[in-house]
Amino acid sequence: MLSPPKYSLTTITQTPLIEESKLGTILKDIYGISDCTIHKLTGYDDLNFKIENVSFNSNANIKLIKRNETTFIVKFTNPLEASNPLLLDGQTKLTAHLRSKGIPCAETLPTIDGSLWKIVNMTDEVTAPIRLFQFLPGLMLEKIGYNDTVYSLMGRLVADFHNATSDFSHPAYENGWCHFMCNEDWDTLEEELHHQIKEKVLTDKSQIDLCQKGFDDFRNDVISQRETLKIGFIHSDVNETNVLLQEISDGKYEITGLLDFGDTHKSYLICDIAALILYLAVDANEDNWRIIAKSVLKGYCEKRKPEDLEHILVSMRARLVSSLVYALRTIRINYRNEDPTYILKMQANGWRVLDLLTKEYDSNQRSV
Repeated sequence: MLSPPKYSLTTITQTPLIEESKLGTILKDIYGISDCTIHKLTGYDDLNFKIENVSFNSNANIKLIKRNETTFIVKFTNPLEASNPLLLDGQTKLTAHLRSKGIPCAETLPTIDGSLWKIVNMTDEVTAPIRLFQFLPGLMLEKIGYNDTVYSLMGRLVADFHNATSDFSHPAYENGWCHFMCNEDWDTLEEELHHQIKEKVLTDKSQIDLCQKGFDDFRNDVISQRETLKIGFIHSDVNETNVLLQEISDGKYEITGLLDFGDTHKSYLICDIAALILYLAVDANEDNWRIIAKSVLKGYCEKRKPEDLEHILVSMRARLVSSLVYALRTIRINYRNEDPTYILKMQANGWRVLDLLTKEYDSNQRSV
């Protein structure tokens, strides 16, 4: 694998906020939307909106009008993704490929002139790509609740993603591209940790030790063995807010949407499985992650054989460390100057879970 792009301690990873009136003007100029109701959605780096009661003027693309839909998602892409000139095309082709394989993903919809994104002025100083997406039905996983059936369904989804992307390629993903929070950029993440310690953003010694040990163990157990591990496309963020479901009968659900491909890149497939189990365990407030893992892996095994499972615990810890450090980085820079509640969501239970996972890892090491 090639080296990932390098980011500095001051690199901005978020799009700026935008005034609703300006957004309305942009939607009119770019998509021919004459009127709509705008709702801002939560998000880490991208700026997302749900628009409802949409009406189009005569300039709108005929393909968009013929859909006879009145609800859409608007996304302003963050500076990191926008810095890769091939990535928007890569994501568009990736989601089309996934849809062809039966995985429901939102379709990117055309502008007035038929293009699938436009670079627009969000503020006087900042430009960013805007995209309009199909609105998919269903409820976020976090609103459905958790049980063995849901866990197995999530495992099958990740296996389907790995199978579907096994024959996909695009130059956007061939140069070592990954998001700031990815495990391939471990050195930069560790540099961020040390900067947070220096700037007294992170002061709790036990938390600092947990993070450092997470970095060291992942580097020793996984990165040092990269040549022996199974590598492919990973979504990297299959979590409680990026999967939509609908109930089809009593207690049975179907997946109606897989969302947010901003973290997708080539990496160790075990990291995708580990991240899924981690996020499910944290959101379900389940300390015994192995209960969840059993059902997730049962579902995964229905579609493909999981590999490198001996690295699942260290990979879960690595993902949790990166999430915790990255959230604190976002607050440290505080680019949007907005309520950090969503960004700090993982912090509430994350440190306790990291401590439990680390103790389990250490206990396993001593028993070997």
